[in-house]
Amino acid sequence: IRDIGVTGVQTCALPIWTTAPVILPSGIITAGSFGAFPSIAPATWIEIYGTNLATTRNQTWASSDFVGNLAPTALGGTTVTVGGQSAFIDYVSPGQVNVQVPSGVAAGMQPVVVTTAGGASSAYSVQVNPTQPGWLAPPSFMLNGNQYIVALFSGTFTYVLPVTVTGIATARAKPGDNITLYGVGFGPVTPNIPAGQIVTQSNALPSFKVYFAGTPATVNYAGLGPNYLGLYQFNVVVPNIAASDSVPLTFSLNGAGGSQSLLIAVKN
Repeated sequence: IRDIGVTGVQTCALPIWTTAPVILPSGIITAGSFGAFPSIAPATWIEIYGTNLATTRNQTWASSDFVGNLAPTALGGTTVTVGGQSAFIDYVSPGQVNVQVPSGVAAGMQPVVVTTAGGASSAYSVQVNPTQPGWLAPPSFMLNGNQYIVALFSGTFTYVLPVTVTGIATARAKPGDNITLYGVGFGPVTPNIPAGQIVTQSNALPSFKVYFAGTPATVNYAGLGPNYLGLYQFNVVVPNIAASDSVPLTFSLNGAGGSQSLLIAVKN
């Protein structure tokens, strides 16, 4: 998604459209860099595509839009409901709106409605699952036809990748290295932190495991990342496995796996 943090900058807010919003067919997905799934989940991030979705050219939330640590439910005159409940809005433009789904949305088919000064859109029905987990793996991490996960050596800005990339530091991971991964849609944490709230306390995601080529890894932390909303952070120790630039990286959540096919590079 564009910006999960709270440091967005407002841009042009000139009124340009006053026609009712229209959500495109197949116009709702989970955050594109985190799997872009057509089914969503409570407290995950989604992208809504359509026309006349905002009466501003584009606007991202700013710190001034927050009330304490609570995110805005209206931005640039645009509001969104999911299952009749107000969503938390990160970004609006005529063609795209990014929101965090409210926590209390029930599973099953639920309506999504975008409202502006031009009126309300027709309800768009979307499947809501209890969880819809996705790891951060944007198209820019597609190398030679292989999708790599975004993994950072913990506490650094060095990415785990098998190739040199202009402008960023990269290296292969080694067994014993501590790396950090990110995701959305992984479900409730303990203690509970509802959608729309900046994370300010320690928390844990139960029943989460990570595997490198089927070998379990030690997970030192799994939960919502501090100072963000709806962004999960996973601190993982690379297990002792054979070196390869195409190690499959998978997870299980409450005994179920994810659907992304992601790789990571490991050397010995």
